[in-house]
Amino acid sequence: MTTPLSIEVNDAVAKQLAQAANDIGETPEEFVTRAIAARLAAFHSNAFFQRRKKPFGRDAARAWLNDLAMREGGPAPDPDDILPESYRRPG
Repeated sequence: MTTPLSIEVNDAVAKQLAQAANDIGETPEEFVTRAIAARLAAFHSNAFFQRRKKPFGRDAARAWLNDLAMREGGPAPDPDDILPESYRRPG
């Protein structure tokens, strides 16, 4: 489903929009639709990270990483991300 939306842009912006859309083989409407979708995704992503900006203690971080690593359907760690069995914590 789509919803029509009319916006007014000045002549210079309209010309740049038409050129950019033409350069990548899209209509101006397709170009604007993609641009708006990308901007909204960035906005929501930024809002997500702003909410998560609270202080995160070491124990909370470890618990979160453990939950993330052990979730069902999660990918296995890359071989580079696994500590060798011979590893000993310094100190």
